[in-house]
Amino acid sequence: MFQSNKNGVYWIGTYIPASGLSVNAYLIVDDLPTLINAGAPITVDRLIKKLNTVIEPGDLQYIVLNQTGIDYAGGLKNLTALAPQARIVTSEYESYKLGLYGLFIQPLIVQDEDTLNIGDNTLHFYSAPFVGSPDAVYAYADLGGILFSGEAFSTTASRWNTVSTHDLTELIEAYYDTHVGDSEIARDSIVRLKQLDIRLIAPGHGPMLKNYVHKYIDALSKGFASTLY
Repeated sequence: MFQSNKNGVYWIGTYIPASGLSVNAYLIVDDLPTLINAGAPITVDRLIKKLNTVIEPGDLQYIVLNQTGIDYAGGLKNLTALAPQARIVTSEYESYKLGLYGLFIQPLIVQDEDTLNIGDNTLHFYSAPFVGSPDAVYAYADLGGILFSGEAFSTTASRWNTVSTHDLTELIEAYYDTHVGDSEIARDSIVRLKQLDIRLIAPGHGPMLKNYVHKYIDALSKGFASTLY
């Protein structure tokens, strides 16, 4: 289990060798412990086991969702049973789909450029429309410069490393083309990321990305950067 140096951020996801896919979730240990994404039904038990090695699940205060697809929100019911006080945080449209998981609650709705202070970290939210889902959001933790990016910058991996320092541009482009496609609106949201001091990308799938951040952003925003930024 990976801990981001000095930032209290843990990877508590699951890598599935047969598919080369990881289902990522991240724990931020701060004054208000926060989970980024809830995993899938088939990975949530392992997520909870890893969570228990760091904090009591009942101490969770927020569960932030990049989107509400099954590999981001499928573990919610199991998690909220252990952490009933944890507030789910997502965009308005994505919140409408929580009922698919048997949750009929009022989450904390975030819009573009909203912020959420959880202690030393402040999370900044940016709209990521059609990056895997119509009203997806990026979450950026300013303390460590970590971007929780959802489907953007995701990859599959034949060999697992929690953090990659290699150039994965081709794999990132291939995943994006398959799972997001040629959407001007989606690429517009990626162009906006150039204004952030991103030191680590934490995607929904695949390893975290430590190097080549600007190259990855340029690769997924090509064709629009010259007119939109």
